[in-house]
Amino acid sequence: MEDLTTEAGVAMRNPRAGLPDTLEEARRRAAMIEREQLAASIERAVQRETAYGVRDLSVAVDRNGVQLNGHCSTYYCKQLAQHAAMGVPGGDRLTNAIEVC
Repeated sequence: MEDLTTEAGVAMRNPRAGLPDTLEEARRRAAMIEREQLAASIERAVQRETAYGVRDLSVAVDRNGVQLNGHCSTYYCKQLAQHAAMGVPGGDRLTNAIEVC
């Protein structure tokens, strides 16, 4: 079989290789991508609003909502992180587990 080359210059033998087999799988993949994008957006917003004041920041998104984890030096910084996360569309169900130490 002849290689096909995409615009990005990546050779592909089977153009369908990365496609989901079922509609349910496609929905799961879309939901996973959406959660990852939401987590990345929240992480950027928190770091920006706290001037990178949260150490070891991690943002977990699942069907129950968003959870912030990490460490900061003041309760004010923790509050800023919470408000930044809540300001991102989709970040309204939030658990702020950032530890002040």
